[in-house]
Amino acid sequence: MSRALSLDLRTRVLKAVAEGMSHRQAGERFGVSAASVSRWRRRAEVQGDARPKALGGDRRSGRIEACKDLILGALAETPDITIEELRRSLASQGHTFGFGTIQRFFERHRITRKKRPGHASEQDRPDIVRRRQAWFDGQLDLEPERLVFIDETWASTNMARRYGRAPRGERLRVGIPHGHWKTTTFVAGLTCRGMIAPFVLDGAINREAFETYVACVLVPALRPGDVVIMDNLSSHKGPAVRAMIEAAGASLLYLPPYSPDFNPIENAFSKLKAHLRKAAERTVDGLWAAIGGLVRTFTPAECANYFAAAGYDAA
Repeated sequence: MSRALSLDLRTRVLKAVAEGMSHRQAGERFGVSAASVSRWRRRAEVQGDARPKALGGDRRSGRIEACKDLILGALAETPDITIEELRRSLASQGHTFGFGTIQRFFERHRITRKKRPGHASEQDRPDIVRRRQAWFDGQLDLEPERLVFIDETWASTNMARRYGRAPRGERLRVGIPHGHWKTTTFVAGLTCRGMIAPFVLDGAINREAFETYVACVLVPALRPGDVVIMDNLSSHKGPAVRAMIEAAGASLLYLPPYSPDFNPIENAFSKLKAHLRKAAERTVDGLWAAIGGLVRTFTPAECANYFAAAGYDAA
């Protein structure tokens, strides 16, 4: 884009016109067109000088900015609305905008497209809200370095990255096992120091398997005074579980219902699965070996960030 001619040049051209030159004569003298001279003169009459308008920018945003409250209200009501759906909604109310106009509106207001994190709608129930708030109100005296968060997740021999690259117009084709694959359950604890008490088993976990995990893997890793925290699942709530943990000098707390976001190990599992998708192990032995190697990669600083993201002060 060419640069606008300077205000000094414009002022000298208009001075020559004021002294009696025609627009054509002034243009020929200063090397500009007669049309430019006419345009500068009109601008000077309107705004006091011939200063050029700013180059670039979105000069057509005034109309959509007038609908700002309408657009932001639609986003607040339906955060996952698409631009096309928003266009149709605005059009039904007499406001017609192009796809790009709405996209630029979002950019100006720093509204970006984000992955929608799923959370249980039950969290919005008044009784669950009270129980979730009471959970944190009751944790003020807990020492973060004593907390041990327990949970389980799955892994399988058909894991693969979800995205890749291919030439435009061509499908991305990468083979993934569909007929024969095995699912593994991985159980572990997360502390401020790192991941502890890792355990893998073939298939899903039940109360008996979880009690075996607590007795043979978790309890030997606990220290007197530790506080074990886990989800409020039926497989976690056998009477033997509490008895074994308390016999080790630790205590047991259950998270409120529908509150996996209060367990920082969920974020650690997200990292674990991303690396397992990259590894794409196709045998159970290879998958278990990959999990064992990844457990050792969780640093204290990283774990402290997971604690903070879940609402716990890990300082």
